[in-house]
Amino acid sequence: MVPTHVYIVGAGFSLHAGLPLQAQFTRELLEKPPKKNLDITALTTYLGEFVHDVFDHDKAATAKFWPELEDVFTSIDLAANTGHHLGRCHAPSDLRMTRRVLLSRMMSMLHERFTTAEATKGHLWEKLDKFFMELDVNRSAFISMNWDTVIERRLSALHGMDDFDYGCEAVRSDFPAKGKAVVEHRLASGTHALSLVKMHGSVNWLYCDNCRQLYWFPPAKSSQVAKQLITRTEAKKLGLVPISDFARWHCKRCIDVQLTTQIATFSYLKALDFPMFERSWLSAEHLLRQAKSGYSLAIRSLQMTMNSSIFSSVFSCRVSIAPSSLSSQEERKSTLTLLTATIRGSSVGTSGVETMASKTSLHMVSRPRH
Repeated sequence: MVPTHVYIVGAGFSLHAGLPLQAQFTRELLEKPPKKNLDITALTTYLGEFVHDVFDHDKAATAKFWPELEDVFTSIDLAANTGHHLGRCHAPSDLRMTRRVLLSRMMSMLHERFTTAEATKGHLWEKLDKFFMELDVNRSAFISMNWDTVIERRLSALHGMDDFDYGCEAVRSDFPAKGKAVVEHRLASGTHALSLVKMHGSVNWLYCDNCRQLYWFPPAKSSQVAKQLITRTEAKKLGLVPISDFARWHCKRCIDVQLTTQIATFSYLKALDFPMFERSWLSAEHLLRQAKSGYSLAIRSLQMTMNSSIFSSVFSCRVSIAPSSLSSQEERKSTLTLLTATIRGSSVGTSGVETMASKTSLHMVSRPRH
């Protein structure tokens, strides 16, 4: 069935599942775990030393005194990708390790925050569940700007859905009980897979740099993906144990090639020229062209989408915005102005996250507010 309702979601959506907004990422990365966790301590210590060397901050500096993550990623990417040192102690190879450590810690942090919120189930979590319970999964699709697996995990819990079409030819896979090559699980003919396009990658994806095959894994196993990013040599250097848990998995087709990941980070120059990103953007365009109604649950995500040359001409659907409670009135007004100027022949309005799914079930969107 062709989806008629497309939801564009950003960090404000995942906030309901206990995940941080971008401005809170650094604090959460450096947060000490409630139970002693030597791996997390080793990663945060390493990152603190890097920030001390490069930005001249105290090694024990709290998140308040750290540079913006965008500045950290941009500095690393600009130096490593052009073969330059970042200070005398950080050669390009060291910088690539630092980037992997940073990504690994981010992935594990997102998993930790989700499981914590799942256990406590606060009022925001209840709103999120209400949204998913009222969602017509047969007529809906998502375009996500996030790396997390909130959508997959809640759809699995509330609708029993385990099959997703990421729109980038990713193959459903799992980690084997024995051996090192991942196991592919092709979908049976006629199986309904909800369309979920992730514009910047996902924490449950692994990629083969040789054959360019992309694999996706059960969303709850993102912590295993996080460990895949750190080589065993690096794990030994960092004091992570057991060493055998790191850089463990290999491509099904290229047995000798270890899998890695490709994530479009907060870097000023996002690396979007990989096959999965190109396919994802085209799939998102295809979904929006077919949709009768489009919903954005994130102000900044929609602004970025509107500015993209791919999307600037494809919105023939009605559009409704469900901004997070943290969006200011000015942001909402500016986004409505942008939408009105960009989308020809579309109905534009605003609504709350908790009422959005019920509106789709009634085949309705908000009228513009004047």
